[in-house]
Amino acid sequence: MKRLTTGILALSVTVTATVALAADYEIFAPTSTEAPRVNYYAVERLDQKNKQLYHCSTVLDTETNKLTGQCTERPGFPQKSAVEGPNVQRAASAIVGKLPLGVWQIDRTDGKTEFCTLGPAQCIEVTPK
Repeated sequence: MKRLTTGILALSVTVTATVALAADYEIFAPTSTEAPRVNYYAVERLDQKNKQLYHCSTVLDTETNKLTGQCTERPGFPQKSAVEGPNVQRAASAIVGKLPLGVWQIDRTDGKTEFCTLGPAQCIEVTPK
């Protein structure tokens, strides 16, 4: 019984440490705008480790299907974490009917931030440099 208790304690410490690491980066408040020739998608990105806030955006040229993107640091930093969840967090940026047209995703342990469109299907990394 002592081994089982020790094993459960070790497992709970490992899981707790993993969960603590998982909150280093987050995304929230996805938005999208359609205009003639371009679709604009944006999301807010939190860097919990360095206490920085970024506004990340992408533009899809609907005539050439070229996707570009960037993240720009913004002043201020929210006091409370925006979302709880697993290592990879996703946020739909535009929904038509029940289909998302663009999806933001972030690896909450290393901060890699990416935006993917569904039509045409393509992705672009928009991690701050």
